[in-house]
Amino acid sequence: MPPAPGPDRDLAAIWSRLRGGQVWVLVRARPGLGRLTEALALMGLLGAAGAQLRLLTSPEAAPIARRMFQGPVGEFTMVGGPDPQQAVIDSRDLQRLLSALRRAQPAALVVHGYPLLLPLLRRAFPGQLLAMANLHDLSSPGHTGGARLLAAELHSAADLVLVGELRRGVRLERLGSIPVLRLPTLVRPELLAAPATAAGPPVAVLGGGSRGDRRLEESNRQILDRLEAAVGAGELQSCRVFPGEEVDPQRHPHLLPGRDRAGYARHLLAADLAVARAGRSSMAELLALGRRAVVIPALSETLRGLEQLANATRAAALSPAIRVLELGELGRLGSALEEVRRAQPRSWIPGNAYVREQLTGGA
Repeated sequence: MPPAPGPDRDLAAIWSRLRGGQVWVLVRARPGLGRLTEALALMGLLGAAGAQLRLLTSPEAAPIARRMFQGPVGEFTMVGGPDPQQAVIDSRDLQRLLSALRRAQPAALVVHGYPLLLPLLRRAFPGQLLAMANLHDLSSPGHTGGARLLAAELHSAADLVLVGELRRGVRLERLGSIPVLRLPTLVRPELLAAPATAAGPPVAVLGGGSRGDRRLEESNRQILDRLEAAVGAGELQSCRVFPGEEVDPQRHPHLLPGRDRAGYARHLLAADLAVARAGRSSMAELLALGRRAVVIPALSETLRGLEQLANATRAAALSPAIRVLELGELGRLGSALEEVRRAQPRSWIPGNAYVREQLTGGA
């Protein structure tokens, strides 16, 4: 791994306040769980450093979060509708959060997936404000100049922006006066510590995190149809699919629905290979565990398609055991599976060790 950035006084002060302090984490996990798993990875590192943690996430994800995190989990949601301004004004959860922050005064608040709220939280909250983001939150190839300015302005309200990437090494940049730490995406410490057998049946990880995205939903159905055919033809012995709700038992009788999203990790640890969409957290887990995988980037009506293609391309560059297959190439799934079975995974190190060093006073 390339050398980490040298000591930075601003960063040292932030890390010191996270050690042993009360830290609240607000994470949007609707509809996908990628941000939640990345936030839980940071929380695992903070907890090991003595922080007292509280998690706030969407009502849909809260039951899963309670199984993945042993501390207090509260629910937070924004009012739906086409008017984001009215959603902010009308959100009872946001009003309760602002009141609770003033009352409890935690040492730090970590926000992942709510950039619109960062300036408001900055005004209402005197403690350390950390934003977690991926690079496409700040600057996507599909962003207009105005969208880039908006993203920069919103994230500038934070004291530190942690940008998880599929990269090697850590880089410190600035967004105006705000430090932006670009580091390898964090992976849950318990996943890295668990023994990986890599001898079990394959898993498929679908989803994509864009509710109501018709192109994404249709492409998921095409992948499931091809996986069903692969199991029927013996190209795959079996395949367990997450999330299991995607599987139609009438249409896909040979596929095993993975109903327990919180237990997905144990299936990944046992799997000999995976078929996955190209979410950043999924790619980071596959790389960190040295898994063989065929990755099919999402087709999407949103910027997610651009992001997933970039994730897949980067993951394949990091490990030859990651094979990118475009949706139009699904007919070649069988040969792609054979290719990755013969490939040797290349080691990739997530950003956990760097963050752990900062939290133990290494900055």
